[in-house]
Amino acid sequence: MVLRRLPRSLRHRLERLSEFKGKTGIDVSEYALELFKFSRQIVKEEKLKKAVKIFSALSDPVRIKILKMLKKRRMCVCELMTALNMKQPVVSYHLKLLKEGGLIKPVRRGKWVFYEAAKNDVLKLIDEIISKA
Repeated sequence: MVLRRLPRSLRHRLERLSEFKGKTGIDVSEYALELFKFSRQIVKEEKLKKAVKIFSALSDPVRIKILKMLKKRRMCVCELMTALNMKQPVVSYHLKLLKEGGLIKPVRRGKWVFYEAAKNDVLKLIDEIISKA
């Protein structure tokens, strides 16, 4: 991936930063490229996308509640609708986001689809965070 040309204002800021850090005579373009590569090495793109899906799935209290319930037992949409006092499209939307985050999985039993919490370390971390909140 190629780094785009630096705007003049950003180039000037990086030059001033270099002087502040005592790095005189540094090539700002090379420094910018180094920073760009650094950001790519910190987290691989695939892992970053997966993390975003998990955090998005956990960004609503209703979804955390659903996740906690599904960790205790398998439930179908109608049971979740009753427990949460919500309409089917709303519950299905929340389930979709939790599934995309890899936090729950559907289990088909004949014509019925039940949902359960996926077995992964993320759920343990969520419980730990909630207990310390």
